[in-house]
Amino acid sequence: MNWTVVPRITGGLGCMIVLVLGIATGIDPLLCTVRGLIGGMIGWIAGALWAFTVSQLMPPEQPQESPNPPEAETQTESETPSQEADSEAEAEQNAA
Repeated sequence: MNWTVVPRITGGLGCMIVLVLGIATGIDPLLCTVRGLIGGMIGWIAGALWAFTVSQLMPPEQPQESPNPPEAETQTESETPSQEADSEAEAEQNAA
């Protein structure tokens, strides 16, 4: 999730709530605007702290797989260690 938008959302909500409550109660427009700015800053700070906390708690997102799987590799796999030991033992027996 993109956590950079959370402070903007909570700041906007805080600002709008304070402005609506100020208008509904009949507070002076200048004082209502100042309170709205303060409410927006408090909301932005609270959203930033919330986003930081939640982003630290969640595991990182796994990269999405592309729709086209990669081409199969044409290289052959090397022998396993047990096969290498068997081939070395056979070589020693043949040499003796």
